[in-house]
Amino acid sequence: MRRLWPDIRNVLAMQSRRRDKRSATLPLVLQRNGVKQVVQVPRTKFPTYLITPLFPPPASFWSSRPVRGVFANLDMIHLCGPTFQEASKDYPEADFVGAHTNFSAEDFARMVAKIGFCAAVSALGLGPFTNTPIRKVILGSDSCIGYWVGSWWGESVNGTHGGLHEIRVRCSEPGSQIHAFVRLFAQFGAPEYHVLLGPADPKFVASSAWPSVWDQNRTVNTPREETN
Repeated sequence: MRRLWPDIRNVLAMQSRRRDKRSATLPLVLQRNGVKQVVQVPRTKFPTYLITPLFPPPASFWSSRPVRGVFANLDMIHLCGPTFQEASKDYPEADFVGAHTNFSAEDFARMVAKIGFCAAVSALGLGPFTNTPIRKVILGSDSCIGYWVGSWWGESVNGTHGGLHEIRVRCSEPGSQIHAFVRLFAQFGAPEYHVLLGPADPKFVASSAWPSVWDQNRTVNTPREETN
């Protein structure tokens, strides 16, 4: 998250444990004739974008074979300050005005998987997840992360006004398949991610611990879901 969004909390003055260390300026990358230069600009004049990775749907829905790694494109949502095009007017000699990012699509997907898994455990406890494949994905011992994690391209599951980040956990039949839908920076209309957590443990589903009706904080009727 720090690689993709190093400046968003600073520019938007979001909650932070290091508010006293916020910089008054931020680095803007200029490039001319292949030579890169970094200049510091005030926060109010810094082009602030939310960089959002976009994945295919989890490959378990479109491939009969495990898919190694994960494939991602990047989208950019302009949040505040000038656009890069507007900022470039202050540097007419530059061939490029913008920012460089260096991030791992697999690490980001694992982070999303971890968030979705934690939300599901918060809703249901550990009982349903004795054999979930997502554990190996999170720990990096399963390289087929794109088989279980992807973008959600259907009708929105999470809203855009409920909070900074929104997560819903749903259970679909048959097989009590558990899904997590994660929307980071929901208030900015960021995309949603879909984490397939696998089927719940049959013994847990058959037990009294498996909720038949979910209340507002833990579960809901079919389709079962939770908002965190």
